[in-house]
Amino acid sequence: MMVGARKKTSELLEAHRSASGLGHAIDVFLITLILANVVVIVLETVPSISTHYRQALVYFEVFSVAIFTIEYVLRLWSCVEEPVKGLGGTTWTRKRWALSPLGVIDLLAILPFYVFLFIPDSEMSLLLLRVFRGLRLLRVFKLGRYSAALNILFAVLKREARVLAVTTLILSAVLLLASWGIYILEKNIQPDSFGSVPAAMWWAVITLTTVGYGDVIPVTDGGRMFAGLISLIGIGMAALPAGILASGFSTEIHRRTNTFERAVNLSLADGIMSQHEALELETLREELGISKEEASNVIQDAERKLHPPDHCPHCGKNL
Repeated sequence: MMVGARKKTSELLEAHRSASGLGHAIDVFLITLILANVVVIVLETVPSISTHYRQALVYFEVFSVAIFTIEYVLRLWSCVEEPVKGLGGTTWTRKRWALSPLGVIDLLAILPFYVFLFIPDSEMSLLLLRVFRGLRLLRVFKLGRYSAALNILFAVLKREARVLAVTTLILSAVLLLASWGIYILEKNIQPDSFGSVPAAMWWAVITLTTVGYGDVIPVTDGGRMFAGLISLIGIGMAALPAGILASGFSTEIHRRTNTFERAVNLSLADGIMSQHEALELETLREELGISKEEASNVIQDAERKLHPPDHCPHCGKNL
């Protein structure tokens, strides 16, 4: 009985998995609550609103945290029913889910509230309070569970994490060299703006990113020549992570399409597609974030390969 309840809970909480009205209602309720939280967190920074509606905002925060806490506990309890993650024992599965990106986001969505309860009153506690209040905005990433686009983004970031780490290291090295170079060239002329390498980093950042606010600029001939060189380098450096992410998106979408194609071929292995198999394919399509048009094209191509036409669709001649 416990296993049955756990499986039902997993199906209801997993977006798009449950075809029941209750599962859909839970999805809509949680999405609405997440969006409402983001709006409230932004509005409470307005002094007039935070003062006038202080009590209502507190009640809403307590209600939201209670719901998100129940959701987190239920997901942690029922995650062992996942078809793939269930391998390796319940403890291992729950640990893996808790350390997954969505599991960490779910925890960070409620953690600030409980941290507030144990922070004593002091100047440091006020600073920590502001930091943890800002962390509540991470609740918006809970929408990743319901958005195929965000799921693809998370998958790409996870797949390309090592390459992006190397790119970040290169960008950091270029930033340091640019700061050091402009410091050497401009420190004697503009000690206020370029009097140290850390001070020069502001100029290096806005130049490498090709923003160029113009609030700090080199005035020596050598400094201007160096600034031009750094600007040109910045154009190429800014394209590095963009190119990596674009390639990662293309690879991820291709991988998901291949996954759907394999599922379609498996469903048509016996020559026909049952209603149950069609429903499973529709669920998989939503999970993978594939459009209905693209899924229909994949299914039609698979059916044509399984049952090739005996006449030309254009001229009508027998093949």
